[in-house]
Amino acid sequence: MPDHLLSLAWLLAAGFALLLLGAWLGSRVRRFFMRRQLARRWRHARHGEEKARAWLEQRGFTVLDEQVTQPSYLIVNGEESAFTVRADYLVERNGVRAVVEVKTGEVADPSSRGTRRQILEYAWVYGVSEVYLFNADTEQLHRIQVPERSATAHSTRRIAWWIAAAVAAGIILGLLARSLRF
Repeated sequence: MPDHLLSLAWLLAAGFALLLLGAWLGSRVRRFFMRRQLARRWRHARHGEEKARAWLEQRGFTVLDEQVTQPSYLIVNGEESAFTVRADYLVERNGVRAVVEVKTGEVADPSSRGTRRQILEYAWVYGVSEVYLFNADTEQLHRIQVPERSATAHSTRRIAWWIAAAVAAGIILGLLARSLRF
C-alpha cells in the first residue's frame, strides 16, 4: 500500500476517534450541568418547603404531618392498580383539615396543568375539600376548593335543561312566524 494512502487511513481513523472522544466528552459535560441544575432546583424547592412551614405556622395552621404519603388505586381493566401520592403538608386550621402543596417557579400557578391535576388528585385521595397551593417564591397561599362531583353533575343537568328550553322556544317561535305569514 502506498505511503500516502496509509497516511490518509491513519488520518481518517484518528479523526473518527477524535469525533467519538468529543461526543463522549460532550455528553459527560452535558450530564454534569444537568445534575448541577437539578441539584439547584431541589435545593430551591426544599428551601421553599421550609419557608412554607414557618409561614403556615405563623398564620395559625397546625402542621399535622409533612411529606405524608397516601396509598390509593385505580381499577384498570378490572384489576386494581395501586399507587401512592405524597403531599408536602397535611394541615389543620379551625377544625378543617387540608393538604398544602408547595411549588416554586412557573408551576406555582394554580392554572398550571400539572399542578391543577395534582391538586385534584390530592383532594380525591386525601378526601379533603380544600387544598392549598403555596407559592414559595412570592409567599402567596392559594386556597383551592374542589367542588363535589355531584354539584358538578347538578350544574350540567341545569345547563341541559336551559338548552332544551331554548330549543323548544326556538321551535315555537319558528312555528308562530310561519303561521303569521299566511
